[in-house]
Amino acid sequence: MHTVLLDLPSIGSQVLRKAPASYTKIVVKGMTRAEMILKVVMAPHEPPVVFVDNYIKLLADGNPETFQKILDMKGLKRSEQSSMLELFRQRLPTPPSGAEGGPSLSFSAPTPEQESSRIRKLEKLIKKRL
Repeated sequence: MHTVLLDLPSIGSQVLRKAPASYTKIVVKGMTRAEMILKVVMAPHEPPVVFVDNYIKLLADGNPETFQKILDMKGLKRSEQSSMLELFRQRLPTPPSGAEGGPSLSFSAPTPEQESSRIRKLEKLIKKRL
């Protein structure tokens, strides 16, 4: 799948070109995240501490809703999920001192629509230069 996505910009084209670096970067980043999600979902959830630490290490996502989605993908019962969520909240690294009082900035991954828009802009820039 990774290779197909990287070759996508040149499929059907008469000229064989390498995909733009920014496109390649987006594909690699997205596929890496997907691979990490699969690793977490496929990992055993016992012992819970090891599972939670593995999630935090591989995905570096402190959002409890994302963790909840992973638990849903694993097919865990709600009773098991609640104890795992509590453990997840306890195991999260604490923010640097002084960060609690100020406004927090959240940098989430771009949505597919935003990624698509970026790709369209890149395509327009490339066409202008050709």
